[in-house]
Amino acid sequence: MMGLPEIAVVLRGTTLADLPIQEGPAGALVVSGIGADGLHEAWREAHALLPVTGRWPMLITTDFDDALLEPRPLDAAALTALDRAARTVDPWPIFQDGDDDAPDVELSFYTQGQYGVDVTADVLPTVGPDAGTQQLLRTAYDHVLSDPGLTDQVREGTRSVVSTDYWFVPDEVSLLLLPTASSWLAPYWAGFFGALGREGDLAAVLWQWQQRWDARLVACWDTMLQFEVHRPPVPGDDAWAAARQLLALGPNFDIQQWELAVAVTEGDAWFVHNRP
Repeated sequence: MMGLPEIAVVLRGTTLADLPIQEGPAGALVVSGIGADGLHEAWREAHALLPVTGRWPMLITTDFDDALLEPRPLDAAALTALDRAARTVDPWPIFQDGDDDAPDVELSFYTQGQYGVDVTADVLPTVGPDAGTQQLLRTAYDHVLSDPGLTDQVREGTRSVVSTDYWFVPDEVSLLLLPTASSWLAPYWAGFFGALGREGDLAAVLWQWQQRWDARLVACWDTMLQFEVHRPPVPGDDAWAAARQLLALGPNFDIQQWELAVAVTEGDAWFVHNRP
């Protein structure tokens, strides 16, 4: 893993060249001064250098916490424990708790899409009055998949939510070069509101998503996470699992689970939002 002097040399020829770089928290390096319109490109260039630098890049914001970049020692034992948790913990009983309860609103709430498609008339007559939320949503998803025209309609309507166009850009942004190539250890350096006090569970999510869908953590904006996705889910159970997990970790997303399950098979970017 490269230190600051070597990193400064490696960054020559990239958009990060000549930007301020300094020692940061727990062995991380901090690159500042990146323009708002160049954040994703800066991350991509730093990620392309990962085999050389050994440092995973992560965009963070100090909009909500000025102390985030203050130097602090690296606790190697804590990092080892976090890596162990990432590889062994099942985070979904916690994050998905309650997402399959009996519906507490009109059933049509779950079948009226947010992006122009309403499957209420076709779906509600096929489910019983005691159907759980996940059964109802999955019935809607299976109905959409059974009709190629309907699938295309949902896909076109939701295309933007799985693209970088949907991403958020904070006011104050820095690029952390973490002292590890393992992106799932990022919670050690930056907290996410949806998993405060559950960093091991979040690390497990990041590890699973990278292994299963090659979802690469790009940014952590306190209440938001952003990912590049290089192996999108395939339609069916795989996409359904991705959509359910995305909404479990980030419920502040105005989209039905069945809509998102269609969208994720085509998109190359994920956005997770969990706010107070």
